[in-house]
Amino acid sequence: MTTDTGSTTTTVDGFQLVIDALKLNDIDTIFGLPGIPITDLTRKMQANGMRMISFRHQQHAGNAAAAAGFITQKPGICLTVSAPGFLNGLTALSNATTNCFPMILISGSSEREIVDLQQGDYEEMDQLAIAKPLCKAAFRTPC
Repeated sequence: MTTDTGSTTTTVDGFQLVIDALKLNDIDTIFGLPGIPITDLTRKMQANGMRMISFRHQQHAGNAAAAAGFITQKPGICLTVSAPGFLNGLTALSNATTNCFPMILISGSSEREIVDLQQGDYEEMDQLAIAKPLCKAAFRTPC
């Protein structure tokens, strides 16, 4: 998306849209384990004043996000890398869903076209299909 502000044109990418949506909902803290492919998103979140609390394992980050959601009654945000990191965070997401704790799991992924080919891309996994039965809603967004 491109916005024109007088003589300056600014391009807004998917990362910025996610950050703006979180800020619009008064969410300023992210729990996660940064790494490829979410490094750029993590940096942009921090540059936009969001607090990143890092963990050594995604499941711990997910449990912290679920607990934060329970305590604040605002969605706790867990940010993970793709495939194994996503699966580690999914345990906490499933637990949060079962207990009605507000939580959002944001995970990196290979590009959709590559996942559809099923040819063994880096950490290729249909994360959307795996997440759908374990949460209220699951989405894939291009960034």
